[in-house]
Amino acid sequence: MTDENDLQELAAEYASCFDFDFGDSGIALTLSEDAPPELVSMIKDVLGDYTQESLVKVYESLNIISEAEDVFSCEIDEKVCPLSIFCRIARWLDKTNAR
Repeated sequence: MTDENDLQELAAEYASCFDFDFGDSGIALTLSEDAPPELVSMIKDVLGDYTQESLVKVYESLNIISEAEDVFSCEIDEKVCPLSIFCRIARWLDKTNAR
């Protein structure tokens, strides 16, 4: 397991790769064009698809991890991101950060 501060910094770095598009039909969350390829791979590997719903779950998880006092016992809103997905994202970050 990696240092928690390093994990939080990585999560914050990845969270900054998201953009909000404000259109006539509402707000859409997108990945910026300069998002690292490993973030795109993580979304597809962990969630199986690359949909608006998947992006919201990843964005929410990354922000929670980046701001948490204790990454592995923080509160999450399971209406936005189920615990199982949050845990998979946290483990993926931990493994990626350990490399």
